[in-house]
Amino acid sequence: MDSSQVFVNPSPTVVVVGMATIDYLYVLDGHPAEDSENPVRQHAAVVGGPAGRGSIAAARLGEGGVNLYAMCGTGVHAEVLRHELENEPIAAHLFEHAQTSQHSAVIVAADTGSRSTIWMPQPAAAPELLATLHSAVDGADAALLDCTDAVLSRAAVAACRERGVPVVIDTGGYKEASEEYLHGIEYIAAPEKFFAKRHPGESLERGMQLVFADFQPKVLVATQGVRGGVYLDDTGTHRYRGFPVETKDSCGAGDTFHGALAWAVAAGADTAAALEIASWSAAQKCAVFGNDGIPDRTRLKQFLDESA
Repeated sequence: MDSSQVFVNPSPTVVVVGMATIDYLYVLDGHPAEDSENPVRQHAAVVGGPAGRGSIAAARLGEGGVNLYAMCGTGVHAEVLRHELENEPIAAHLFEHAQTSQHSAVIVAADTGSRSTIWMPQPAAAPELLATLHSAVDGADAALLDCTDAVLSRAAVAACRERGVPVVIDTGGYKEASEEYLHGIEYIAAPEKFFAKRHPGESLERGMQLVFADFQPKVLVATQGVRGGVYLDDTGTHRYRGFPVETKDSCGAGDTFHGALAWAVAAGADTAAALEIASWSAAQKCAVFGNDGIPDRTRLKQFLDESA
């Protein structure tokens, strides 16, 4: 696989709709024990959330061409979020709601790279955001959606269907409310725990078969972190590989995966190549603290050419 096999559309347009936050990252020696004092070894404020970080992943690979639509609260956290987004090749459309803006405190354990997240909820989707979705997705090559707000997700799916825009959706953990809008989505990407929660007691393979039968996507993906993952389409079940790295910060690996997948779909990559790019991108993110590891187009071309 080289770059010529992927860049069918070298400058695709991706619309991202969902939750964008500001993450305050704190690296500690390990996860804190109760009633303990823990010195911070490293810290940063970075754009997070499935839509926020996903839009960065897509925009860096495509060197732009990404439009982000999300709610935003008010106050200092909103100002930090807006400032950080201005430093990325993204057209960010943030719809303000008068409440403390969503943000998260993320503790990253230096010994394992694993994280614990303490988060504030996003504001509910405003009528102004819902009203703009049809024009927002018009002409897009792909859309990336999340399942954090059922009202917003349902409206975004409807807009994409009306405009014929293929959808990549990040389910997160299983939410019963998502059942009503997952049917017919082209790319459903879910963590392994999604299938275990929806179909307890079933194997992953059987759980995926049941979800595929219920929602009939083009591609159903089960992500398994460093192990890569499994995908199911009308030709059967397949694996894609993981890319082991020395993990410095796993926060946002899934967001990066979904953003890279949406970009690759929009660029015209086939399913196997798109998942390879997504898995590799997520690994690169984990190898570096914060969002600095999320790769750009130059690094992607190098990876693809080396993999040829």
